[in-house]
Amino acid sequence: MKANSMKTIGKRLVCLFLIMCAAVSISAQTYQLSGCVQDENNQPVEVANVLLKQAKDSAYVTGMLTDAQGCFTFTQTKGEYLLHITLIGCDDIYLPVSLQGDKNVGMLNLKSSSTFLNEVTVTAARPVIKRLVDRVVFDTHNAIATAGGNALDLLREVPGLRVGQNSIDIIGKGGVKVYINDRETKLSGDELIDYLRSYDASQIQKVEVITTPPSKYDAAGNAGIINIRLKSRPKDYLGGTVSASYNVGEKENYGYGGVNLNISKGRVSSFANAGTTQGQYKTLETNRRYFALNTWDGRTDYKNYMASYYGQAGVDVALERNWTVGLQAVYNHNSPKDHIAASTTEVYDVSTARLDSLLFSDNRENTESDRLNLNFHTDKTWGDKGKKMTWDVDYLRDKRDETAGFLSETQTPGGAVIPGTNFDYNYLQDRKVDVFSSALDFTLPFEKYKITTGAKVSFTNTRNRIDYDTSDPTLVQDDYFHYKEQIYALYADYSREFSKHFSMQLGLRMEHTRTTGISESENKTDKHDYTRLFPTVYFLYSPNEGHALNLSFSNRIARPSQNMVNPFPFYQNKYTFARGKEDLKPCYTYNAELGYTLKNNFNVSLYYSYADDVFFQIVGLDPETNVSSFLWDNFMKTHKFGINNSYTFRTKWLQTYAQHGVNYSRTTSSAASTPSEEKGWAYYASLRNTVFLNAKKTFLGTLSGSFTSKSYQGIYLMKPTYGISAGLLYRMLDNKLSLSLNANNILVSHSKMEVVSNGVRMTVDNQFSFTSFRIGVSYTFGGDIRSKGQRNSNSDIQNRL
Repeated sequence: MKANSMKTIGKRLVCLFLIMCAAVSISAQTYQLSGCVQDENNQPVEVANVLLKQAKDSAYVTGMLTDAQGCFTFTQTKGEYLLHITLIGCDDIYLPVSLQGDKNVGMLNLKSSSTFLNEVTVTAARPVIKRLVDRVVFDTHNAIATAGGNALDLLREVPGLRVGQNSIDIIGKGGVKVYINDRETKLSGDELIDYLRSYDASQIQKVEVITTPPSKYDAAGNAGIINIRLKSRPKDYLGGTVSASYNVGEKENYGYGGVNLNISKGRVSSFANAGTTQGQYKTLETNRRYFALNTWDGRTDYKNYMASYYGQAGVDVALERNWTVGLQAVYNHNSPKDHIAASTTEVYDVSTARLDSLLFSDNRENTESDRLNLNFHTDKTWGDKGKKMTWDVDYLRDKRDETAGFLSETQTPGGAVIPGTNFDYNYLQDRKVDVFSSALDFTLPFEKYKITTGAKVSFTNTRNRIDYDTSDPTLVQDDYFHYKEQIYALYADYSREFSKHFSMQLGLRMEHTRTTGISESENKTDKHDYTRLFPTVYFLYSPNEGHALNLSFSNRIARPSQNMVNPFPFYQNKYTFARGKEDLKPCYTYNAELGYTLKNNFNVSLYYSYADDVFFQIVGLDPETNVSSFLWDNFMKTHKFGINNSYTFRTKWLQTYAQHGVNYSRTTSSAASTPSEEKGWAYYASLRNTVFLNAKKTFLGTLSGSFTSKSYQGIYLMKPTYGISAGLLYRMLDNKLSLSLNANNILVSHSKMEVVSNGVRMTVDNQFSFTSFRIGVSYTFGGDIRSKGQRNSNSDIQNRL
């Protein structure tokens, strides 16, 4: 009995001990307290100060700043707390919180306040332009394009960017890579332009122009990165935005319509977006070629149709312990019919200046493309310092079918067809691209330093088949071109603050690349296999709060795009064609920049860059056959240095952002048909003015302009260009309804250039932009699901209290 009694007591003691351990465990269990902060215009507030205090005595527990989406998250044990949120120029927010489990306090609204100090009014100001160490951030809140415009319209308003009908670049720098929320779009040329047209500008919170990308980003892209950051989706919310716009002008006539829906409840957040662009626009290309015996005047009129459809959907689920997983799908369909390119070339005899002959060509294309992008992502945070892991897996499928009919003939000045000069063909091009990529990133903050590290793999498989039916089989032929690319990357960034005045960041990225190009018609296989290290270095010195001096170094790579390595010939007429090169090599660029910032407002920077193995189109003007060829190859080296300056001026009713710079470039060429050296100075400037037309700043106007002087772009001498645009924006119904009117290219600027090949000079005068007007409207609807439910369930009880 005694033994059994002792066993019973022992069992009870063990049970009691386990219960006590469980109680201690439960009492020490941590929960997540989260929420978001927005301003009076329902826009996220970045870097608001969020303090967590004990409810009984307001003793400080912990604190943080809101992120780019205006959100914050604490991990704390259960208890009674007080949230205290502050921002200069706004009334403080005090919110008691009883933390008994994971809790989301929802969207908190900061209201502006005015405090008179020695007759000076201090109010909250939201900067349009914000200069950081490695980038310039453009806030879209007062952008005209947010009412009914698309992402391409919005980028036209970003200072320092130059946006054409089919190109985007940084003024003074060159072409860029475009990211959305730090994810590369993997698009260029017309496909990138079409994709940006399908994105509603009202979804975009800010645009980051990164001239020296950190090691986290792919090493590709020698001129910089444009990173578009979208607005965060609200918590416990059902609603969205409906928007539409219409462009009308001498050469433009198209419209856009779209809807964006968001729904989130508890731990689940989802969204669905859809839009379409329909219409047409025209462009014009002209050139003059000065051969020894005759002069060729060419003109090509393009009529481009737009018929694109866009759909996007995604879901994110917040799991326990600060862990989130999500899925996203993006689909684009383009089916523009009857792209027309009508070309006429007049050939004049040099000795008599009389018309000798006429070359006519007509090219009609029907294109249909489908693009599907699937993404899985997950991120997890842990520890009191906010360690974080993110993992992305992407699959991209791009399919494009193109059929074209090409007719070309030569006529006498009287209109009679010259026998044997006709050249015509029909072709069917089928292209399929599959891209698989995965990236794993870690952010590891420690007491005095932070480490960011990760790895990425990317596999691209491109198949191009083209079938010709032609009257001259010696010039074109059927072909199947297969291009494969594999990239393996590792990177690490180390950042440290040695004092409140001095900090640095060191980064190193290693990329191993394998490429294979296979051409059936030439029975040829080209393989490349190379490994490179890409370092980045940043130093920042701030002697006091108003001054900052930064220094950066970087190495980048530019890889050829699919069309540059495609060996298929494409003809404008029998005498003019373009073709890629399947064994085109990458280009490496080395950059250095020294910058100074005064009160986060006045910026000046000196920079130098060097690039070798630069790939570009060699213009071949044959003085004997009069054939003009445009062939991709690696044949240039470039040196460039310059100085940039920007400044923001603000009053109660006006905001002005000015940017200008001067640079010197020197390009050497190893191609025998081109000059061995081109060099010269260039100047550019841009100005953006925003005028607030009422006290509430709901009615505003913009006036923007840009100018670029004569400059060299590769082997081309570019003539001066300029552009002026203006617009009006009016917000009403508590900023839910926005109306806009925009005038683009009020002064029409041509794209003029000049090139010399084999002693033959060619001048070009293209017109890709015309004066147009855009009217836009957008309406935001929806509300808090949770608060609505609470009001419906207890409203009659509250009325009786």
